[in-house]
Amino acid sequence: MEEPLFAVLGPLAVAGADGTVAPLPPGRRRTLLAALLRHRNRWVDNDTLAAALWERTDYPSSISGSIKTYVHQLRKILPAGSDGAARLAGRGGAYRLTVAHGELDADVFEALVEAGADALGRGDPAEAVRAQQRALALWRGTPEEDALDPVAARHLDELRWTARYTLADALVASGEPGEAIALARAMLTEDRLREPAWERLVLAQRAAGWQVDALASYERARVLLLETFGAEPGSRLREVYRALLSETAEQTVPPVSPPAPPGPVVEVIADGPAPPGRGLRRRRVPAGLLALVVAGVLVLAGGSSVAGQQLFRAAGGQAGGLPAAPKLLFGLGPDPVRAEASPLMSAGIGMVTTWYHKQTDLERFEGWRADVVPRTYASGRAMHVVVGTWEKGTSLETRYGRACGQPYPLSSEFLTDMRRLAAAFAGPADGPPLYVSMFSGLQKLACANNGYLDDPATTAYYLALKERYFEVMAVMRAAAPNLRIGLNWDGWNASHDEPAEGAGRSMFQYFAEPMRASDFQSFGAFVPEGNATHIVQMVHELGRYGPVMVAHYGPHEDPVDVYLDDLHRTFAPAILGDLVSSGLFAFSFKDPDLQREDPDLMTLSATIVEDYGRFPPASR
Repeated sequence: MEEPLFAVLGPLAVAGADGTVAPLPPGRRRTLLAALLRHRNRWVDNDTLAAALWERTDYPSSISGSIKTYVHQLRKILPAGSDGAARLAGRGGAYRLTVAHGELDADVFEALVEAGADALGRGDPAEAVRAQQRALALWRGTPEEDALDPVAARHLDELRWTARYTLADALVASGEPGEAIALARAMLTEDRLREPAWERLVLAQRAAGWQVDALASYERARVLLLETFGAEPGSRLREVYRALLSETAEQTVPPVSPPAPPGPVVEVIADGPAPPGRGLRRRRVPAGLLALVVAGVLVLAGGSSVAGQQLFRAAGGQAGGLPAAPKLLFGLGPDPVRAEASPLMSAGIGMVTTWYHKQTDLERFEGWRADVVPRTYASGRAMHVVVGTWEKGTSLETRYGRACGQPYPLSSEFLTDMRRLAAAFAGPADGPPLYVSMFSGLQKLACANNGYLDDPATTAYYLALKERYFEVMAVMRAAAPNLRIGLNWDGWNASHDEPAEGAGRSMFQYFAEPMRASDFQSFGAFVPEGNATHIVQMVHELGRYGPVMVAHYGPHEDPVDVYLDDLHRTFAPAILGDLVSSGLFAFSFKDPDLQREDPDLMTLSATIVEDYGRFPPASR
């Protein structure tokens, strides 16, 4: 199936002469196209078009002449019609835009969703995954009101939910429950009251063998629905819950050592390999305590009550160490050599972070290839590289027109350098991952800072940068079998929204396709005044697209009071539970210097890492 020529699933876009679909900037030309698309394949009279183009008090002296001018401008950018027919035809005070089957993304989207559902129904989950992923890749954001009538827009929005439900079901059926869990969490971040999304989360956690997490998720859904609607979950979710209770009861085993706990015992094993020298971390949890977990006394995924902490300690646990407490992959920078010397490593750091700024860094990385890289992977830890290029923006020629931004990321040398970088850190496909956070603070790479629609040169630069990102993904994956890659943002990007400029939160929609194609989402948190609120905002926004990593945390100029406040607020049980359920999976400290200088900060950081840290799973 070819790419659609017209796109209404997000900002209105149209294919140019080279076939590339690009958003139309605001203006009368865009408004005219929206009106014609809304009435596509039908004749639309001048009165209808005038009502879309102007307020009644602002009608021009010659409505017909003005519309002809905009039609003439629009014809210049529209793709040619099939079989030589006019794409935009006119007759006596009316115009018709011809859109053939498959040329509008909304039509293709609907067909793919239906095909995916059919594939799952006939027992082909792999094909269902492919179809739904292709459908969801077309969705760049909520359709704009003037391009679709409200009924069609609501239908497409519900169809998007159906596509994600089917995709989650197909992922579980394909043996990929982890991917289904991430998808379900993203759906719940968008709408916590979607009971089918809770059902998918519970079923995916059950398929992954996370019975306790699944029970906790059911309880969170039940409490939320009772508080909001005064009603219990529906029959399907209750059936899943009863099955989980039955399976959990079958997993109990008799006590094996005195003093015997009050009743059978369930062994809970912390996820991920234990840090070197610690051995496998098993905690014996009385079945009575597990029943309390199920009943909601301990809210495992969303924080814990003081009574719950005390009850767990009375049962032999440790404060902050609940068996189903949220777990994160903690990283430490700024390079493996300095990180290895920090006491934080023994607390449970599972990832080493470093930075790439310029080509001379490659020689250092290739020098690590003989000892540092294999030693890190042998310890069970992941490696993480933040790619940040800081240079002055210049005027550039791209296939999208004149652009303005940093030249190095779009140069041919950059692809070669990224291939070398991936080769330097490459590990086996079944070993610890290599995470790469690409284009650090990407909203600042163009000359016009932080606005996708600021001007045509900025839009052209970001279009070229997105194309380059897919090229980078291909060359790096070929060089490093354990690669996982994601785009990187500054942590304050979700704190504001400027739709007209495509800035702040509105910028994410323009990168929806590369973000959904990424293995994870990434951002840095370094504001000197405080980052806790920004972290919550970014995780909630980026979690819609996939798992989220805080790629480098550390307030600028190292204010200790801000550092302590950020950590206390971010790792409060309720907040951390929400962040993890929204997609947060990793958190990397930029360096150990401030912890080394301040004992209180070192103690707090080490406690957080020990209580909530985990080591990475295998790459594939």
